[in-house]
Amino acid sequence: MPTYSWEKSMKKKGSGLYLSLFIVAFVVFGIGRFAYSAWFAAPTNGTPEVNITVVEGERFFAVANDLEDRGVVSAFWLRAYVKFFDDATVYPGDYVFIPGSSYASIMAVLHQVESHVERITIPEGYSLADIGVRVHKYLPSITIEEWNSAVGVGGTASAHPFVAASMKPSDVDLEGYLFPDTYEFSRDATADDIANIMIDTMKSRIDDLGAPTGDAAGFSTHDMLTLASIVEKEVRKPETMNNVADIFLKRIAINMALQSDATINYIIDGDNPSPLYSDLEVDSPYNTYKNPGLPPGPISAPGLNALTAVFHPTHNDYYYFLTTDEGDIYYAKTYNQHLVNKANHLK
Repeated sequence: MPTYSWEKSMKKKGSGLYLSLFIVAFVVFGIGRFAYSAWFAAPTNGTPEVNITVVEGERFFAVANDLEDRGVVSAFWLRAYVKFFDDATVYPGDYVFIPGSSYASIMAVLHQVESHVERITIPEGYSLADIGVRVHKYLPSITIEEWNSAVGVGGTASAHPFVAASMKPSDVDLEGYLFPDTYEFSRDATADDIANIMIDTMKSRIDDLGAPTGDAAGFSTHDMLTLASIVEKEVRKPETMNNVADIFLKRIAINMALQSDATINYIIDGDNPSPLYSDLEVDSPYNTYKNPGLPPGPISAPGLNALTAVFHPTHNDYYYFLTTDEGDIYYAKTYNQHLVNKANHLK
């Protein structure tokens, strides 16, 4: 039988122990080194600063690579730190970094949203003028004149590809092309930047809706935005929008006037749910009481519910609807039924 030397056995055990201790020490050293780099590292005095710009829509992965390319930090270890101890949210803006800084301090700089971004909410149904006033309120460096120029008020609007493909008439501004939503704009954004971002969002929302169905099939994007903007101002509930969109589409199909009070209010800059008879006589291509079909362009910024209603309306047999001051709606198939609804439900 083979025999084993006790001495050799102890030597092997000792070698294994040394290896294990070495591995443990290496792991502990690595963890300690990572912890130091993550939270406690500080740049050497006199280290030159590095300026980096994060553009709108840029992701953390790209920012980390940029930081590595500029010698600020290892992209791999910064991503590892973020994966386990932070979040990857970054905001557009101009940042200053010092190579050798801790991962925590680098991410703290990138999280300085208040310093670089202004959050602005644009409600559904806002006009270009309303949006311009709100943008100027939060970003005073953008003047109303600059805003009007960017959106084509009294001149030529930005030549955005989506706008160019929409069949928008050249003499119509960007009313209705800016999607209402909550945005985080860079504080140094220009009026053109903001308009283009909002147009990009509108394009994205419309792309998600797919091709129009029902009587809307074959309409241009400009026509769809125009009708959606009217639906947005006429009614509020999504299911009501779907019905009203179908009513308007049927009227267009038979060359019947839309008779939208919202278009009258757009002309007179009012908000009366029941405009005066004299208002209905105003001479304007936006007067849908006097002119059948759609007006030259949108009258407001339609939201997703209004866009969905126009792209995919709910088929019904009605040609008339009546909205009360309380927001109730009554439908009618004939004009006589519509008159009865008026007599019964309007004060």
